[in-house]
Amino acid sequence: MSNKSILERLLIEIKKYEAAPKDRDEFAARFTSAIEALEAIPYSVLQESRDWQYRIEMEGYFNEEGFESENEVVIPKLKNWVRDLIQKYS
Repeated sequence: MSNKSILERLLIEIKKYEAAPKDRDEFAARFTSAIEALEAIPYSVLQESRDWQYRIEMEGYFNEEGFESENEVVIPKLKNWVRDLIQKYS
């Protein structure tokens, strides 16, 4: 599977999660797996993906504890990051 198709599928997953943010842990795992499946990407992209995974997971914990969420900020930025990856590595 090409990098472009992996990243396009990931964008679909992100949009589904954005519409109904449930199964956060599964979503975070799928996100990480998708990025790790990319070919010929720099290690820095993997490091950035781990930062995004952390943000996704922390967002869920904040929501569960009743704290204010930044999900409205995290998910749009995540989508932009994935779109940038499509441009750079497809």
